[in-house]
Amino acid sequence: MLHPTFATPDLTTFCRLDELGLVAVGQLIEPDRATIECRPVETDPWCRRCGSEGVPRDTVTRRLAHEPFGHRPTTLLVRVRRYRCGHCRRTWRQ
Repeated sequence: MLHPTFATPDLTTFCRLDELGLVAVGQLIEPDRATIECRPVETDPWCRRCGSEGVPRDTVTRRLAHEPFGHRPTTLLVRVRRYRCGHCRRTWRQ
């Protein structure tokens, strides 16, 4: 290959997180495991009960197993927003 074209390194694409609707925002690589911190790409602020727009309340962390990279168990640390509807007081997670 005389003129190779390289793209910018992208952890989201390399780990196939874009297929899950996630984007990588950090990583922790240890000798025996890897952790990738992620956030959802799209937001979901609409209440399914009354249709009003919810207000962001806080975030919740989820730990999910992912396919191993480099012979290490890989964990996704996904931070999702929690919303509260001002009209019907329902709460939900992204």
